[in-house]
Amino acid sequence: MKNQLTQNEIAILNDVANCQIEDGFSEYTSVNSDSEKGTLGSLVKKELIYNCYSEIEKSYMYCLTEEGVKSCNELGISTKHIQFFN
Repeated sequence: MKNQLTQNEIAILNDVANCQIEDGFSEYTSVNSDSEKGTLGSLVKKELIYNCYSEIEKSYMYCLTEEGVKSCNELGISTKHIQFFN
């Protein structure tokens, strides 16, 4: 997956991982630019992150998917601080 991600995607994936507290809960709750929104959309399409607030329009809370956690591990992005319940 490392070769399939842009530098911007890696940076945002790192930010999402650093903001995630536990399975399904994150402090990544705002999008500050159209560029960031586009990069987040790309990571969602690649199934590396998802919006935990998907049913609440115009609200964001991005978390890693299982595949996203694997990608973080491949990239050396720490996920040890995230509490997973399964």
